Amino acid sequence: MCTQDLPLFDLENNSTIYFFDQLIAFNQVYTVLHRYLCLFVCFFGVLLNSLHFYVLTRKAMRVYIINALLCAMSICDIITMTSYFIYILRFRIFDTPSTIIGYSYPWLIFLITHVTSSIALHTTSLYLSVIMAYIRWTALDRLDAKWINHGALKQILIFTALIVSVISIPTVMVHKIVPVTEVLGMNETDLLEGAKFDGLYTVQLDETKINGCALFRVNLWITGIMFKALPCLLILWFTIALIYKLVQMSEKRKILRGEKRENVEFQLLATSATPTTTTRNEASPRLRKVSQCSRNVSIDRTTLMLIIMLVVFLCTEMPQGLLSILSAIYPTHVHTMIYVNVGEVLDLMSLINCLTSFIVYCVMSTTYRATVKSVLCRSTSRRTVFKNTHLLLDSYRIQVS
Repeated sequence: MCTQDLPLFDLENNSTIYFFDQLIAFNQVYTVLHRYLCLFVCFFGVLLNSLHFYVLTRKAMRVYIINALLCAMSICDIITMTSYFIYILRFRIFDTPSTIIGYSYPWLIFLITHVTSSIALHTTSLYLSVIMAYIRWTALDRLDAKWINHGALKQILIFTALIVSVISIPTVMVHKIVPVTEVLGMNETDLLEGAKFDGLYTVQLDETKINGCALFRVNLWITGIMFKALPCLLILWFTIALIYKLVQMSEKRKILRGEKRENVEFQLLATSATPTTTTRNEASPRLRKVSQCSRNVSIDRTTLMLIIMLVVFLCTEMPQGLLSILSAIYPTHVHTMIYVNVGEVLDLMSLINCLTSFIVYCVMSTTYRATVKSVLCRSTSRRTVFKNTHLLLDSYRIQVS
């Protein structure tokens, strides 16, 4: 791959050798489980994101630009999971890399398209999450801001898709499809004897362009910084800023409402002649506690939802970004010895991240849960009516006959 990169590990150290042996052993065991875990996650992920998209397009939900962005994220996640589902079936279950030497040219076109589109679509979802965090942060100050209305939705989607498409070009350029015979180094005599390799191809990293592995390094830098680290840092920044602003608003409400309510409670309890002193002392803290809970419940829900999204994004995306940056600095040691052995774990984390929006919305939003319930109940009632109609027709036929 890259012959002049800096070494990171001492490959003659016994502890280092033991670590990589254990990492390879883990990968050999996990790769069998990975294919079935991904099939499960992708299958239910497509169903849940389809339901998520349908619910968000209902009249009660589509009035908010945040929900429109979540619809776009759902489409990206559905395409990503569908593509990964096909990839797992074709390249990990029906065929195993240990017994398959090559593939037909159309399937390798699909493979490169799958790799490029999955990275691009998942990156689009990340940047749309950044935009959502920015919109939430802006809406606390100005409800008439430019990026809050639906008129800006088309511009946001086009700009995001254009930027992600441009920075995805190196991912396409770094791969090339070559015949299996070229990889095996067969001469003319070997080609006559190895006719079974005709029409079989494989994918290699293109190391011939831009001074050897420079393009490969550039692609890793872009993947680590632009696709992972930058959106995670932006989400972290806007989420912390939003939580800080919510705390400030909570403090202002305590100052504007809390003192007035305490004064009113004190006046009411002081002018009342029937309650005793003990009753007043017991009632006042209880009333203050109820008043304080009613003031903080909405902020707590919003804060909890943002913290959940923040933790999920950082846990699933930031390690991939850091590992990609390290792979760009030390391609031989990090990419070939670490990334190759933990890459499938990172893929599973990205797939789980595609379910975050549905789960968080379903748990935290009362309107969303009510809309889901109405959609499911409506489909159930339609099936019941359809079934009753058929029973009525059957009974009518029996009576006629």
